[in-house]
Amino acid sequence: MRDTSGLERRPRPRRAAPWLPAIAAAAVALALLAIACGSDDAAPPPPESPTPSTGATPLATGTPAQQVPSDPSDPYFDLDRVLDISIEIAPEDWETLRHQTRTFEDLIAEMEEYQLSRPFASIYTWFPATVTVDGETHAEVGVRKKGFLGSQSDTKPSLKLRFDKYVDGQALGGVMERMTLNNGVQDASLINTCLALQVFASAGIPASRCSFATVSVNGKDLGLYIHVEELKRPFLERHFASADGNLYEGTVSDFTPEFRGTIEKKTNEDEDDWSDVEAVVAALQDPSEAGLAALGEIVDLDRFLTFWAVEVLVGHWDGYAGNRNNYQFYREPGGRFVFIPWGVDQAFHLQEDPNPFDGISNPPPSVLALTAIPNRLYHDDAWRNRYVDRLKELLDTVWDEDALLASVEELAAVVQEHARPEHRPAAAADTERVRQFILKRQAELLDDLTPEPPEWPAPQQPEAERGSVEVRFETTWGSTRSANALAEGAVTFLAVNGAEVPAGDVGVIAGHTSPEEAAGFGIEDAASIALISLQDDGSLSGFTIVLPIASLADGATLVIGEDRIAGGVWTIQPGGSTPDSFAPFSEGKLHLAEASPDEGATISGSFSGAWGGVPPSLPPADEGSAAAETSDAGLVINEVAAQGDPLDWFELHNSSDSYLALANFVMADDLLDAGKRVAFPADLVIPPGGYLRIELDKDGWPGFALGRDEELGIWTVDGTLVAQVDWDEGQADEGTSYARIPDGTGDFQTVGNPTPGEANQPGD
Repeated sequence: MRDTSGLERRPRPRRAAPWLPAIAAAAVALALLAIACGSDDAAPPPPESPTPSTGATPLATGTPAQQVPSDPSDPYFDLDRVLDISIEIAPEDWETLRHQTRTFEDLIAEMEEYQLSRPFASIYTWFPATVTVDGETHAEVGVRKKGFLGSQSDTKPSLKLRFDKYVDGQALGGVMERMTLNNGVQDASLINTCLALQVFASAGIPASRCSFATVSVNGKDLGLYIHVEELKRPFLERHFASADGNLYEGTVSDFTPEFRGTIEKKTNEDEDDWSDVEAVVAALQDPSEAGLAALGEIVDLDRFLTFWAVEVLVGHWDGYAGNRNNYQFYREPGGRFVFIPWGVDQAFHLQEDPNPFDGISNPPPSVLALTAIPNRLYHDDAWRNRYVDRLKELLDTVWDEDALLASVEELAAVVQEHARPEHRPAAAADTERVRQFILKRQAELLDDLTPEPPEWPAPQQPEAERGSVEVRFETTWGSTRSANALAEGAVTFLAVNGAEVPAGDVGVIAGHTSPEEAAGFGIEDAASIALISLQDDGSLSGFTIVLPIASLADGATLVIGEDRIAGGVWTIQPGGSTPDSFAPFSEGKLHLAEASPDEGATISGSFSGAWGGVPPSLPPADEGSAAAETSDAGLVINEVAAQGDPLDWFELHNSSDSYLALANFVMADDLLDAGKRVAFPADLVIPPGGYLRIELDKDGWPGFALGRDEELGIWTVDGTLVAQVDWDEGQADEGTSYARIPDGTGDFQTVGNPTPGEANQPGD
């Protein structure tokens, strides 16, 4: 694919697919930054919310907000106390954990299958470990990796710790069950997160507390981490009158029909009620004043103005207003949505075009309005004026340069004392970037607002580019693990846009996809075949095809739109790790001359495809395959006690008119990791209409335990999901159960009168 105006030379539209700008900005730009930094990888408004502690000296405000009451966990977020965390974990588990990753092919498969209709699949699994924090040791602590794309690292992975994952009620110091440890690979200074959260908190926005920790694993020092408070029930209890409302997270998400599907529900997941989110989407679809009024009924727009203005003030381009990313929002029962910052490690960057993948060239520094709510408000004269007034108010109150610079010095001093020696020079140099941002920001914003606020430019929408490719190839199964993909396989014929081109510097790889990628297609296993071409400027171009692994057979032919196969063409800029453009195949045919999923087996054949048209939806999975839809087998999870006496238990109900042998089913406390599924005890049978209590002895069920914030699934032995439930902390605690009301058919709710082995009754 060289020396032609074909695939590798085509113009590179910034918005070749509707999800690409956010993915590319959140992944490519952040990955490039990490590399550059030398990393390893209309009602009256309610009162202002309390100002949360962020583990650092609060910044001054013109109108001080009420302080959040002190909390027993506050000492763990004190900047004067850098936590010393030691993790001892089985070496093989650590190797698996740190290498778990999300790849470009994973994203292609998931997005092609679901077209942004659901949140991105979780790709990380929990492992047991012994964790010591400042001398306090706990065994059987759950540890897993975290991160979306840009923050992934296999040498210094970001981590989540759950002290109560395998031991009910276990908590650090008796007060903290969870910890989030961010690696900071996208922020060489290591101070962006804590400083940005201070600004949000000082403006009256609920924000996580933030401090530092040094982390070692099996005796190896991984360096300094950012310790960030998780947005879980304890956080909600401290910042809101009720923690029983709906909390959501946005990752490549917005309140539009196109992006609404990727919003993830973080609480009350078992209640299939999205009416509050749908109300926001509906209000924004109405361009009239009535639409704005409806929006104000469901979103606290006055508090949103502050959240939005602070995102702009600190340059958080990778948040909601600038990139559909890194935010959460919460609605108390009967209340209105309040937005909460998250993932603010890309703040404090002065640059002309902070998001090069949004289709907007040189956006004005005083506004970010890429997304639905800020865009709607900014294009209304009255709300634009209110936004500008709020931004100026924050410049007069929260943006105290002396206080901000003092916080920079405080945070930087911690980094210089506790970071690994080889990282300190880069941290010191990058801290100057933060100082310069603070010193220049007020003048930059006021200049941009004078003599009047700027217009927000509409994204450029280039016409869909069309093209075609034909190729004959050969490679080996398992070559996707190669360290040099360009050296794998061979291409005997290649034509782009109808013209034959030389096939030098072209590699072909084939192999397993991840379980998460396979789950994106609703099948147990999936394969990918990718052709990769190196260009003269160091960029990469090529295409990827994803198909069921069961389709790998000699002589097989699969047609896009008729069979379960999808893919597209892409380019990756020099030094990048994810695409800067992607165009899905709208038609195509794959013929496999030889194919087998045996290690080292030959994968050969031909593919012809075209892009630029409307890609067809994938057809449903064949009957009997492990489809994403839940099978109606008559087996119902009817009740769960995550802190039962003496053992955890759950109750099954047979709603069918036939006997059900549990030998035909498996179960797991993880809805995504097929490796955790275990068989039921032999000879268990539930009669028609009957109930059966299953007790879980942690010692007898390796790797299986029901925690206070957990999930449970049951599948047929061939992998078809038949029942599932998940619950939050407080919904299935000691003395209660999480039960279907009405019995067998209703939604789950907490009841105070558990009824194992018999029909459920309404709670007390």
